Amino acid sequence: MMSHTAQVSSNDIDPFLMRLCIWTGVVLVAMTAIGFGGFLGYINPPSPSISAADMLARVQVNQTSMLIGCALCTFFWSFWVTWAAPIIIYIRRMERAPLLTYASLANVGGGAAVITTIAVSWTVMAFRAENALVVQAFNDLGFFLFLYTWPPFAIWMWIIAIAILRDINPEPIFPRWVAFYNLWAGLLMAPASLMGLFKAGPFAYNGLLAFWLVAIDFFLWMVVMSVVMFRVVAADERRIKGA
Repeated sequence: MMSHTAQVSSNDIDPFLMRLCIWTGVVLVAMTAIGFGGFLGYINPPSPSISAADMLARVQVNQTSMLIGCALCTFFWSFWVTWAAPIIIYIRRMERAPLLTYASLANVGGGAAVITTIAVSWTVMAFRAENALVVQAFNDLGFFLFLYTWPPFAIWMWIIAIAILRDINPEPIFPRWVAFYNLWAGLLMAPASLMGLFKAGPFAYNGLLAFWLVAIDFFLWMVVMSVVMFRVVAADERRIKGA
């Protein structure tokens, strides 16, 4: 079995590009707070039980701001793929056959399509701010895409965990706690599956469990994994310089 040190050479990684990709994830999180929270005004999401007329009035008052927020989210949420790329590189290094690597590539690519569609739904909502039913329907669609589509993202967290726990390298690339953190981070998003049954309460799409728990869990996971990845890249860079 090849040692981890033997696997790493100056041709394996470009530390600058790796860090740049990781930083795109940090920017994604920051711009979510600005676009989603500031311009869209969805840090305090509308209740699913709000009437179509009241939702229309809310959008009409904030139409321009919401359209700007959607544009920002559409652009910066596209950084999902650049942020994920360095993680996939390390998943490949932790396995013999690239099974988890291929699963990650498919998962991240599909997730990117979902992520950009979220803001597109809210863009259509604000664009058609003269029809109450259209506004209500596309607002709902955006939140269902935002939260109800948690399984692929959780599955990728679990793929990362499996790769870490089955790391073939004599010197593990990631600490084992990162694997267990990913297992729990994926599981904590599960309450979003119940949002279709509730228009009020903790499982509604503005509720404590379906929205706040899921959103905080996911974006905190991105921050934690970014910090971990910076440390992993730094360790690789030290090995390369010491080789």
